[in-house]
Amino acid sequence: MPTDLSDKYESVEIVERNDFGPDLWSIRVSHGQPFDFRPGQYATLGVEVDGKPLERPYSIVSSPEEAELEFFVELIPDGALTPYLYPLQVGDRLLMRKRPKGLFLKTGLAPDRTHLFLATVTGIAPFASILRQLQRLQRRGEVVPPKIVLVQGASFSHEFGYAQEMAQLSGEFPDFEYVPTVSRPWGDSGWEGEIGRAEDVLRKHADRSGIRPGRGMVYLCGHPGMISTGRAVMLRAGLRDEDILEEQYWPEGKAPNSASE
Repeated sequence: MPTDLSDKYESVEIVERNDFGPDLWSIRVSHGQPFDFRPGQYATLGVEVDGKPLERPYSIVSSPEEAELEFFVELIPDGALTPYLYPLQVGDRLLMRKRPKGLFLKTGLAPDRTHLFLATVTGIAPFASILRQLQRLQRRGEVVPPKIVLVQGASFSHEFGYAQEMAQLSGEFPDFEYVPTVSRPWGDSGWEGEIGRAEDVLRKHADRSGIRPGRGMVYLCGHPGMISTGRAVMLRAGLRDEDILEEQYWPEGKAPNSASE
């Protein structure tokens, strides 16, 4: 790594890779320097191209107590960075900025409220991080997790890369429910779960879960179209702006291509 990059970046090694489909995978990376973060924050990953770093922020899947950092990545064929990330395998290295960023979920989860997480595909990452941390805290008897409903939307069920883990968590947390929903069931033979886009089923599950003004919080992460629609749905339901938190993965109105990936 050139000297002019070493002040900002660490070279990290991929120690695990899991592929969930032709364009969706997760990686775990080992890092030699301390990287203290809160659930919901992101790390900036990149590669060196023509002597310059090409980078993008990625929400962290792992909990702060895990030794390695985990990321959930979707290939954007005409994107700036993911075509460089996609070929990388165990043993390969990439750049990571030395400090995390992000304010999503910065205040934690109020124990006296119901919390509804709404995600599209890789938007599950910050929610997985906070759920893993709650799992560890609960096992040590340090917290009793509040009521949480996680609705994750995708086109097809193979995109639910963490479905098995979420099912396990629902068995450990009496008040946690995972609701995956597919928007293209005609191309998903055998799917028997929820149908529709995440934002389309949001109000249904918010009402069922008891999300009310002053009694519930909604967290939106992923596709900006989902976030915009989801916020509007919950505002019409009577929630205040401060009861709806969001983390969108690219600016609204811009496709995740080379200009915005």
